[in-house]
Amino acid sequence: MLKFIKNYKWALLASFFVPLLLVLVVLATNGIYWGSGRSLLAGDAYHQYVAVLSLFRNILHSGGQQGFLYTFTSGLGLNLYAFAAYYMGSFLMPLTFFFNVHNMPDAMYLITLLKFACIGLSSFVALKNMYKKLAVLPVLALSVSFSLMSFLMSQIEIIMWLDVFIWLPLIVWGLHSLQDFGRRKLYFISLTILFIQNYYFGFMIAIFLVLYFLVRSTLAKWSWRKLLDFVVTSLLAGLTSLIMLLPMYLDLRANNSDAWSAVTGIFTDNSHVFDIFSKNLVGSYDTTQFNAVPMIYVGLMPLALALLFFTTQTVRLRTKLAFLGLIAFLIASFYLQALDLFWQGMHSPNMFLHRYAFLFSLLLVLLAAETLSRWQEIKIWHILLVVGFLILGFAATVIWGNYHYVKFVNIALTALFGLAYLLLMLSQKRGWISSNLFAIILFIFMSTEVAVNGFYQIQGIQGNWNFASRTYYNQQAKLLQPLATKVQNLTSSNLARTDNTSPDTANDGMKYGYNAIAQFSSVRNSNTSAVMNQLGFHTDSTYLNLRYPQNSLLMDSIFAVKYNINQSQPDKYDFSTLGNLTDLSKNKNALSLGIFVPGGYKNVKFTTGNNSSLENQTKFVNALAKTQNQFFKEFYTTSEKTDDKITGTGNSVTLTQKATDTTNDVSVTYGITAPAHSQAYLSVPNISYISTNFQNATITISNTSKAGVIAPIATYSVATEDTGSLFNLGYYDKATSLSVTLSFPNNSQVSFDTTSFWALDTVTYQSVINKLKENKVFDRTVKNGVNSTIDAKSAGQVFLTLPYDKGWSAKLDGQSVKIHKAQNGFMTVNIPKGKHQLNLRFFPQGLKIGIFCFILGIFLFVLYDWRLKRKQSDI
Repeated sequence: MLKFIKNYKWALLASFFVPLLLVLVVLATNGIYWGSGRSLLAGDAYHQYVAVLSLFRNILHSGGQQGFLYTFTSGLGLNLYAFAAYYMGSFLMPLTFFFNVHNMPDAMYLITLLKFACIGLSSFVALKNMYKKLAVLPVLALSVSFSLMSFLMSQIEIIMWLDVFIWLPLIVWGLHSLQDFGRRKLYFISLTILFIQNYYFGFMIAIFLVLYFLVRSTLAKWSWRKLLDFVVTSLLAGLTSLIMLLPMYLDLRANNSDAWSAVTGIFTDNSHVFDIFSKNLVGSYDTTQFNAVPMIYVGLMPLALALLFFTTQTVRLRTKLAFLGLIAFLIASFYLQALDLFWQGMHSPNMFLHRYAFLFSLLLVLLAAETLSRWQEIKIWHILLVVGFLILGFAATVIWGNYHYVKFVNIALTALFGLAYLLLMLSQKRGWISSNLFAIILFIFMSTEVAVNGFYQIQGIQGNWNFASRTYYNQQAKLLQPLATKVQNLTSSNLARTDNTSPDTANDGMKYGYNAIAQFSSVRNSNTSAVMNQLGFHTDSTYLNLRYPQNSLLMDSIFAVKYNINQSQPDKYDFSTLGNLTDLSKNKNALSLGIFVPGGYKNVKFTTGNNSSLENQTKFVNALAKTQNQFFKEFYTTSEKTDDKITGTGNSVTLTQKATDTTNDVSVTYGITAPAHSQAYLSVPNISYISTNFQNATITISNTSKAGVIAPIATYSVATEDTGSLFNLGYYDKATSLSVTLSFPNNSQVSFDTTSFWALDTVTYQSVINKLKENKVFDRTVKNGVNSTIDAKSAGQVFLTLPYDKGWSAKLDGQSVKIHKAQNGFMTVNIPKGKHQLNLRFFPQGLKIGIFCFILGIFLFVLYDWRLKRKQSDI
């Protein structure tokens, strides 16, 4: 390798810096650069990945107080090790140490550029070693094309996927070395790292490697020895990677409720005859949301060279048929629903469809390299035949394809670059230009082409997802970071939760470093989220989201929400602002993470339906307190007014703007009298908007006197798509006449189920909270765990508002005790009467076995490789 570096040092530098500079320029021309007003945070990058980077940074800066096994900053508590298997595997993550939440978008920008650079470097190294006879510049051209293929540029914001493409070329090179020369170290090491860093893409690549090995086996006489070597080395890589795969698998099996996606038809949605051609036009971008066509573009020249592979003379017919079969299988997978699901583990992606499409691009690059290594075999008529085929395909796409995203600029760019490549190939074959000049021009044109295509991919993302404004990001960071720091200073190591009534994202806790209920993650505890949904916290059907806003004061205290970030909502009972931080309030009634239940907790049966969450909350709290209280009471309107048309059937109500109305929204105003000693709520279930771009409700609460004087109390807006259904109307010590206006901006029609008003009796609430505090529980966080001090007046159980996970272990006064599953998502531990110390520690289920497998896998591979080398040397 040192000799290789010495011989190709300038090419290696070029392979690193050319992709980096091209991506830098592409982003800059779209207004994204270091410190720019437009950030790289589009879609999930804003809502997830920048929070993940911040979490990693916070752990590094914690001085060893926080661990990499568990975090309390997301979803009540999260198995961080399993989370890392999907989100945090990159070797570049430690760079976050040098950033903070305010400039973390710059960290993401830098890491993204470095990952593209590393993809270029690894692909050059791999291709040059697989195809040693190829000149440097054609290999550089292919590596740049691979680095900037549409699959990567169109999904550039998904930073965690990029590492896969650093290792993929090295894995393929390793497979070539194993199959052709019996050298297996590179294959074993790179495949193991891939499995550890990203199991999801590892699954797809594992399938491809099996097929690719079989296809390449046609290059020579079939060898059972090579097959055995491939299988054994692959299995040993799998065994070694169990250090990550086993804990991850056990977590998914126990806590992820996603069932396999059903095959609902023969063909995939929105697939059409000319998809392959439409997505090989330069700059072609449809969407990365729903009904997307596979992102397969890797450049016109690699496509043409891959087709020319089938005209070569020295490649056997069976090998051509094998490669053709593999291409056909991949194309069929884009169209056939069963195959499409098979590649993706029988789970249909929510968005970013056909996630294995990069394998098609990879195969084109490999076939292009095969063709270039046999370039002398290519005749002019071969070139004309392939170009003619492509012209017919692109022409048919434009004439009959009816692809809305194929525009004149795509056709023109494809025609211009295609003509340039045709003239270039003909000139070289005719001897009009030298091979060196051919290579130089080829490199320039291929690099320019993929950069131009990348420009349009970034434009597509901007229109599809919108790269977040840095100004808006900074506004949120300047508001939330000081509040989070204040909470951290107040709580120290004491375990208390904080949540935002109007959050920036569901991962604010992770981003800013406070313990939270809210979560948006592909790795989550679905069992706990399902229970939280029954208690009124919003989740979606797959539990990707768990949202805090729009629930009751009762749940705040039960789930240890001691602090609220509240910018506009009316006051909550016994929440008091902290000094001059008017946006931060403290809940005097927040309980500890552990709630002592005399005699032990007994599961309750929850109900379903509108407002069932209030009934479920009542059952749940009564089971904890051993009481039979009614916390919520419905009260009724004294008046109801609207200028809009009201219709409806059954429990559904529809507000429709009248034709003569010049306003831009619909609204209804209720007159109510909030009972004394109550926290008042308006329940508006199942809101449906005519405008999907504006899904916000605005609540205006005013005090109305007997004289008709209206005094505003609060006005706030809620993005109801990701919240519960309870709108906070404020706390009232005395019976108070109120006017409540519910409006829906930028909507001419809105439907919702029948509204209702509810009062939480704060006297009853306070008495139950006091009762729950009688048996004192004090919690303190430690690295990957919790220490609790319990003063129990009788025997019972401590109910822990932590997600149940088999990774938890407990010791009571130094002795191991059993953790019980409670309410299908939480935990209880038996506690005798008296003062006790309960220590909880998290160590992911399966990690001990995984560590053993990691060591065993490396040992077995070293032994296996040594034995085979010894056999070969004896021969």
